[in-house]
Amino acid sequence: MTQKNRPVMLITGAASGLGLALAKQAIKTHNVVVVDLQKEQGQQVVDDLKASGGEAIFIPCDVTNLTQIEAMKKHLMDAYGRLDVLINNAGVASQGDLIGSTEHEWERLIDTNLLSVVRISRTLIPLLSESSQASIVNVASFAALALMPGMSSYNVVKAAVLALSETLRCELLAKNIHVSCACPAFFQTNLVSSMEGVDEAVKSKIGSWMKASKYTADDVAKMILNAVDKKEFLILADKQSRWQHRIARWFPNYFYRQKMSFYGKLK
Repeated sequence: MTQKNRPVMLITGAASGLGLALAKQAIKTHNVVVVDLQKEQGQQVVDDLKASGGEAIFIPCDVTNLTQIEAMKKHLMDAYGRLDVLINNAGVASQGDLIGSTEHEWERLIDTNLLSVVRISRTLIPLLSESSQASIVNVASFAALALMPGMSSYNVVKAAVLALSETLRCELLAKNIHVSCACPAFFQTNLVSSMEGVDEAVKSKIGSWMKASKYTADDVAKMILNAVDKKEFLILADKQSRWQHRIARWFPNYFYRQKMSFYGKLK
């Protein structure tokens, strides 16, 4: 297959972290569209992907801005004229209980983590429907399933991403567009840096848990792309998360006690 005829994958938040890891994996089989606010980093990612022998373009875009999203679609159409895989990965983090949260925090998370998925999916689904191998991956978090105390806004917004994904999975079946939702737990990434208004001691502790994880962003990226190939819906990136998900469903009171013990360590 020539590069011109290869399927096209668009990844938001692809200049760093999990998005970057996904781009590095996807370039082996896809033409990659790197979407990010970070212009210099995004272009550097594309230069590196091209140096590895792949085909990629960078489109700067604020995923909270519908006008920029529509311009992104036009840029994509001018460059490739098609889209086969959409990965809604861009997002920010937060930490804290409901009483201590602010309107700004809720609006920021809803706009960046949830409404961006709505806007981008709504804009690009007509293009995806023209592909015979179309997929959408929405990156949520294990927080959407665990619902840990002390993470109110993040839990709610990521749970909404999961709910939206399951809804789209049904709505888009007739269009032959597969939908997955990735819910990774702690792994080594830079998500902590996007937290606002968080106690530095708490941020440091969360960061240390991420560093202690056995899984890297590259590992999680491989799991996500493998799950897309297999047409899986819920993507849990490690054995512990899969086991905890079962415990939460089968023994909710036991899982509740586990959560409170974990929350005690965090505080």
